[in-house]
Amino acid sequence: MDRDGFSNKVYIYTFILSVLVVLVHSVNFADSNTILLTMIQSSDFNHIDIPGLTGWAAHIENFLSNALGQAAVPGFFMMSGYLYFRTMDSFKDIGRKWKSRFHTLVVPFFAWNFIYYILYVLCGKARFSAYMLYDAILNYTYNHVFWYVHQLIMLTILTPLLYWILKKKLLAALFMIVYVSLIVWGMDFPFVNEDAMMYYFAGAYMAVNCSTFFEKMQKNEKNKGGKHYKKFYTDYISSKICKGVLLLMLVWGTQVFTTVGMQMFLIAPVDFDAMGTWRYWYYGGAVSTILASALSALPTGILVGILSIGGQVMVNVIRRLLLCVALWLLLQDKTLIFKNFMKNGFFLYAVHYPIARAGIYVLEYMNIGYHSTAEQIIRLTIYLMTPVVCVALSYILKEVMENQTPLIWKVLSGGR
Repeated sequence: MDRDGFSNKVYIYTFILSVLVVLVHSVNFADSNTILLTMIQSSDFNHIDIPGLTGWAAHIENFLSNALGQAAVPGFFMMSGYLYFRTMDSFKDIGRKWKSRFHTLVVPFFAWNFIYYILYVLCGKARFSAYMLYDAILNYTYNHVFWYVHQLIMLTILTPLLYWILKKKLLAALFMIVYVSLIVWGMDFPFVNEDAMMYYFAGAYMAVNCSTFFEKMQKNEKNKGGKHYKKFYTDYISSKICKGVLLLMLVWGTQVFTTVGMQMFLIAPVDFDAMGTWRYWYYGGAVSTILASALSALPTGILVGILSIGGQVMVNVIRRLLLCVALWLLLQDKTLIFKNFMKNGFFLYAVHYPIARAGIYVLEYMNIGYHSTAEQIIRLTIYLMTPVVCVALSYILKEVMENQTPLIWKVLSGGR
């Protein structure tokens, strides 16, 4: 894949992830996407229906925010790891990479944390003091979504160690085995989130050891012309789509390994007939039933390990990684339509949260309930329109700031 083609695909991929992040923070049938998921699962498995809150509109929100939406941040970590190590040729590149990431991560991290703290002070939600300013800037106290940027900074500090590990495939495999084992045993790592490391390391590993799978065609085939090349390209695209679909099927078919899946299909099976056909198949259907039967033959210790906190961390990491890679593979290189506003992903991420919450405040101000069909349609419409509003407003702000205050824009966007 040529450089521009790859860059455009990255912009489109990260733009899709940004939209998913907005949707995660825009749910309005519950206070958070986690609560919404619990409500929907209680309705689907145990028939605990809350009128208006677990209907078809809430199910759509749940699918976008909790099924697809769970690929958002993991996808960012995976892509960040891939991009960092993609052009890493030796340890000499570490200094150049750190300098670049200081401008693209550290500077906007401090700047946005300062801005959000000042906004909280001006709104009377926080008092001003030297200590609270220090805490806000360093610990993103009033800008919670920047936990992701903080984790990227921590991971960037570890990149010399990671590169040394990644250069040796056997060592990389051994590192991952030990790391996963420690997670399953419940070890809590300081500074870096356990799952963030996994996503970042996966992207880094693909960049160093198998970029062909993730990115480009074989060089000896790329330069050939005529029908042979056309056939190769067609086969290449078809192969990517098939792999993407296969990974999506794996994500769908492994729901039984989650805590809720094992509870409802293995430990205390629910009445699947009462669930209804589409709900049953949404959670894996006969695939989950067959896998649950196979799992029941395993020793209790293994099942306890899968259900442990560490075991569920790994189940979620693997399923989300599969989803992230699937979305990447399903984006066909030559048919992608790239628009300039798609390059505004970081700034969109930085400003989206207050805009997304504003939509919820509008619903409360207008006293829009949940029970009637009209109210549910209004809520779903605002939910679906929130990413559109966020993208439009962030792009307008970008255009204004780039022209009127280019230095401020450079600081807030990280020079992107």
